[in-house]
Amino acid sequence: MELKNYIDLVKCNPKYKSKDFKGNFPNPSSIKDKPHQHLNIIVEQAERIITAIDDPSLYMDHIGILPTSVDVSSIAKIFASDIKQFATENPDLKLIENNLYLAQNQLPSYTLFRLSRSKLLPDTYGNYIEFLDQENVFSLYSVPFLVRLAIESKLKGMVGFKSSEIRLSDGHIKVSNEFPALKVINFLISSDLIESPIQFEELKKIYNWSCGFVHTGKKEYIWMSLKAVSNLNVLFSKDYDQYYGQRISYLKSGVTLAQLQSAINSSPSFSEPNENKVSTEAIMLELSEDKFDYTSGFLDRRNK
Repeated sequence: MELKNYIDLVKCNPKYKSKDFKGNFPNPSSIKDKPHQHLNIIVEQAERIITAIDDPSLYMDHIGILPTSVDVSSIAKIFASDIKQFATENPDLKLIENNLYLAQNQLPSYTLFRLSRSKLLPDTYGNYIEFLDQENVFSLYSVPFLVRLAIESKLKGMVGFKSSEIRLSDGHIKVSNEFPALKVINFLISSDLIESPIQFEELKKIYNWSCGFVHTGKKEYIWMSLKAVSNLNVLFSKDYDQYYGQRISYLKSGVTLAQLQSAINSSPSFSEPNENKVSTEAIMLELSEDKFDYTSGFLDRRNK
């Protein structure tokens, strides 16, 4: 099996240090600068997939649902391709000898625009427009974005978020539905009011990682998406109940919602958000023709 062969190569790589791996989600900024940190996650996630190929039920505890054998086999193929792409993009790691694997790693702006339009005109695009498999590519690429939405929605439910009142420097007050997810996560890290099945430090790393796709449109390797979803699975463990529509409370025993609200609003990051905060004095952009868009080649069959 191709995936198993690649995992054997990863394990033989001198940069692979399994003893240092505790199973936590990596720091997004750290793994960007130190690509060898991917290796432990590659092995961890690949071995789960390899084990589940003959018995998909073995993957259920990791993903939170019983997958079909077709899905597991499909993930294994994508996984092998991503390892080849990772090896090509990080030649210093010397993972695979004589390897050159070029693959798409970003969705162009026009593709994203046409994908958004296709959701409004599904029959038109389904019958006449050739998408060159970009719809399937987007489905996989957008996993981090969906993870981000899931985390933000879950956090709102955990603290009972209704709205925010923002006091501006000019004296005006604005009531908004905007949810300051990262500020809330940071507060929960330093407090002891919410009972969470996942450490908030871990949740913060996954959340920061999940925000990347929105800003870049770039692909994340499949093992990172699998790692995020498997680590987050426990966060949604209370959502499945035999009775539909039951309220879920994450407040620790003896803690009231009023106490939580008071603690959040009196914390420095909410009561004095700009105190001791480094402000941006100037921004300079670097531009390059290499970053210009290319024309797209989607075929409209009606124009033949």
